[in-house]
Amino acid sequence: MNGTLALWCQRLKLEGGSEKLPAVQLHVNLWRDLDKHFNFLDVGFVLEEVESLERLCLYLPAPIEAEAIFDLSGALSDPDTLNAVFNDVSLISTDADDHFVVRTGQVGEGKEKLRTIHKLDPRKDIAVEKVNVHGQRRGTTISLNTALCRRIRSLSPETNDHYVRLRIYLQGEARTLFTTEDTPKGLGLSLTQDVLETTEFRLNERRSYPADILRRADQGKLNLRSVHYFLIRRKDYQLGSQHQNFRKVRYLEHHIWNSYIQVGFPQGSGARKSALSSEGMIIYQWREKVEEGKSLNDFIAYASFRTVRSKIPAYIFAAFAIGGIGSAVHNVVVACLQLMFHRFGWAIDDQGRLSLIAGVILCGLLCVPTLLESFQRWGRRR
Repeated sequence: MNGTLALWCQRLKLEGGSEKLPAVQLHVNLWRDLDKHFNFLDVGFVLEEVESLERLCLYLPAPIEAEAIFDLSGALSDPDTLNAVFNDVSLISTDADDHFVVRTGQVGEGKEKLRTIHKLDPRKDIAVEKVNVHGQRRGTTISLNTALCRRIRSLSPETNDHYVRLRIYLQGEARTLFTTEDTPKGLGLSLTQDVLETTEFRLNERRSYPADILRRADQGKLNLRSVHYFLIRRKDYQLGSQHQNFRKVRYLEHHIWNSYIQVGFPQGSGARKSALSSEGMIIYQWREKVEEGKSLNDFIAYASFRTVRSKIPAYIFAAFAIGGIGSAVHNVVVACLQLMFHRFGWAIDDQGRLSLIAGVILCGLLCVPTLLESFQRWGRRR
């Protein structure tokens, strides 16, 4: 990953000079391998102690257009999806125009808590700002704007916390924001090719901040209480290494998540909703949290995967190319033999014999590098 995500907030100056910081639990789902044209990043914010929250900002080191951001509150209105996202039994208790309230925990036993899930219109509630990175407009800040945060504050006394969940489509240059691939160099004649892919998620790694983001993040501190990072990808990719052990790994329940992944499609994404499927996907979870009163400084999750890709079209092309070149070289050798034999007065006009001699010469030339290497090894042993 080239760069890091950054999370900070802008705060109101409260009467009495209270310096209580807004608290955030961050949920991140990175969906891979659903389509060759894009990946998508689902980001959920659990917001607590929001009395001073004026604006919540997330920086991504990649170009993101406003049209590539979608609200996921509609998907959370499905009971199965709601339970899966929060990994708990959740029941919708009230539903309003711009939010709905869910009860989570041990409902009915006095241990439940109320959570307000906010319905967003990204065109009105989300601010998207381009950020210069090394002189180029390649970074993006996505913010829950002032009007949305005012709405959240107005409902704060009614529930324990608030939840906003967004989907960010990563396409074009942003598609490879979190991943790099390493493939063997050279043509090769195998039908398959091993590919090593690394997926890295970094948050709040200060040394990688652009100067403007560093200044704004220092001025907008918040309490980051936990990060729940989920990487979802096809079972064809075998986990190779990781910087720390994941908390859980399991098959994704495709009958629950198939409808969830159909939410929103940006213009020109190049894919059809009906073609997307979560069947055969595996979900890896990393988590880090701190004790009450403390805040996470940063979060990093690294994993490498291996897979095998077919090279049949390249193999066929290479076979035809090598065959054509070999045939041309053979014809040149035959022609040279004919000229040489005629010059010395040897009358050999049998094409079969000329082809045989040319073949023996070419085979001998191909064996020369192997023989030279064998002699070198034999000389070193002596």
